[in-house]
Amino acid sequence: MPADHFDQLYQQKLISADEAIKTLARDTKLITFGCYCGTPPRLTQAFCEAAAAGYFSSTPDVYLLRSRKEIVDQFSNVDVLKQIKLLCPFLGGSFRQLADPDLIIPHYLPEHFSLYAQGVFSRHGKPNVHLFQVSPMDEHGYFSFGVDGSMSIPLAFEAGQIIVEVNQNMPRTFGSGLVHISQVSALIEHNSDLMVLPKKPTSPEDHKIGEFVAELVPDHACIQLGIGGVPNEVGKRLKTKSDLGIHTEMLGDTLFELIQAGNVSNRYKQLNVGHTVFNIALFSNPDYYAYLDNNPTMACHPAHYVNNPHIIAQNDRMVSVNSFVEIDLFGQVASESINWRQISGSGGQLDFVRGAFRSKEGIAVLAAHSTAKNGSISKIVPRLQNIVTTPRNDVSYVATEYGCTNLFGMSTSERAHALIELTAPQFRDELREEAKNLTIY
Repeated sequence: MPADHFDQLYQQKLISADEAIKTLARDTKLITFGCYCGTPPRLTQAFCEAAAAGYFSSTPDVYLLRSRKEIVDQFSNVDVLKQIKLLCPFLGGSFRQLADPDLIIPHYLPEHFSLYAQGVFSRHGKPNVHLFQVSPMDEHGYFSFGVDGSMSIPLAFEAGQIIVEVNQNMPRTFGSGLVHISQVSALIEHNSDLMVLPKKPTSPEDHKIGEFVAELVPDHACIQLGIGGVPNEVGKRLKTKSDLGIHTEMLGDTLFELIQAGNVSNRYKQLNVGHTVFNIALFSNPDYYAYLDNNPTMACHPAHYVNNPHIIAQNDRMVSVNSFVEIDLFGQVASESINWRQISGSGGQLDFVRGAFRSKEGIAVLAAHSTAKNGSISKIVPRLQNIVTTPRNDVSYVATEYGCTNLFGMSTSERAHALIELTAPQFRDELREEAKNLTIY
């Protein structure tokens, strides 16, 4: 089909953001949005304005995955929240600070990242509409999902309508995130800067943990790193390694810089050889996004593929590094809540812990500072009084600034002894007494 036909379709479907929202039925039941850089800022604004004005005759379920603060803040408007039912798999500061006694905000969905879309379909059915941000259309009539595979890919292809916001700054990536102009119900054009993360300074504890973890990583390893001071320090120390591969939920600064430094070849992966595989890219340096544009080595896939433990395990020497909020002497890990209060989401931690553990010569590391609040609170506690993110039977390597140990194969008593050695010295005696009371020391 000639390219000018695709251009004609494009022009026929090009409308304003307000007009695009008005194409939604007033009794729409389920609306989903793209995640992080995939959340369309202009369409979101138009949607929230329409909702606040009472456009919808019913109360639609609205799934907001995660995004920049200025977008999330639009959903924090009480006038909007009275008209919709907001459901989220992650909670950020904007939502946690809401305190309207007449509203239950938001409805948290405790699913692992790999199963989130499946959970939406099984509980609520297919979306009536999916709204997300895409790269410009190519000569074949295709838009790229860019740096948001996550749930956007499965939600979009099951949705009754697809409405896209075309942004010149969204890079075109390879993988399974492509949608054709013929599949799009409506589109708008709006150029905006992509979301960036603030870059936080690293601490002496980050340096020490980074050293412990980096020593575990061999040449030819396949890497998954989270975001934060510890992963950044691990990444810096991997610049002595060769022929690394990347299969990760989040492609961030640290992994990108390893690619730029020549440490990543993806040659020794068993799946997607030659390709960096991710489901979300999110950087603190906006210039990094340009490197991804039209780069055939960059493969963006949905979370049900990238985070699938069976897929992860097929790459040999898989190394997964994630953080925790609290761990108890039995090895149970909390990573998404404090004192039973949800502060984030389950994410892909357990997916990668299980996948890396089952990989040939693979390891899964959970790493964090030993204390919080300027050393006044220990993150290693006698018994977890919190929501479990990773069960004790799945936990192997644990690292703090005081060392790194592998809990796999240890008895309950041996675990308690090992974890106390990873604790800040001022808390060790107290933990020993508590462990004796629990008859595990």
